[in-house]
Amino acid sequence: MMVSAIYWVMLGIAAAVSAARQPRCGTAYSLAIGINRNNMCHNRLQKELAHFRQNPPPNCKLEVFGARNDIWIVTWTGIPDTLYAGETYRLKILFPKEYPLKPPIIYFLQPAPVHPHVYSNGDICMSSLGSDYLPTASVTSFVLSIISMLSTAKEKQLPMDNHLHAELPPGSSDARYLYHDDKC
Repeated sequence: MMVSAIYWVMLGIAAAVSAARQPRCGTAYSLAIGINRNNMCHNRLQKELAHFRQNPPPNCKLEVFGARNDIWIVTWTGIPDTLYAGETYRLKILFPKEYPLKPPIIYFLQPAPVHPHVYSNGDICMSSLGSDYLPTASVTSFVLSIISMLSTAKEKQLPMDNHLHAELPPGSSDARYLYHDDKC
C-alpha cells in the first residue's frame, strides 16, 4: 500500500513537471486552463501588428493580407549612404498557426537584393529565423535585423552556396543553411 502511494505521488510530480515545461500556447496548457491556443497565438500576432503599425522600422511600409492577418508584405527602401540606397525591396512574412512557437517564414519577393546572406530565390540566411529562433523575438526585430544586415553590407554578392537554394521555392522548409559567419 505504501509503495503504491509513493508511486502515485511520484507520478503526480512527474506530470506537474512535464506540464510546467509546456509552452504557454501549447495544447496541453490550453486544455488545462480552458483557453483556445489559436486565440492566444492570434492575440500575439494582433499585438505585433498594432506595434508594427505604430512604430514601423525606418523606410518601411506594411500591407497585411489573410483572414487572420497572417500574411504581411513589408516594402523597404534602402537607407541613404548604403549599398542599397534608394533601392526598393519587398519582404513577405508568413505566420504559421503555431506562431510564436514556430518562427515566421520571411523571404524577399523578386527581385531580391544581391547580398551575401540573401539567396537568389529570396531566402534569407539568418540564424534567428532558424536554429536560433526564440518565441520571444518580435517581427519588428526580424525586420530591423534584415535592414541592418543590408545597410552594413560592404559588397553586393550572392552567398557562396547560392546554387543549393536557387531552384528551391522561397521559404522552403527543405532548405538547409550553411551559416557563413557570425552575422548570418
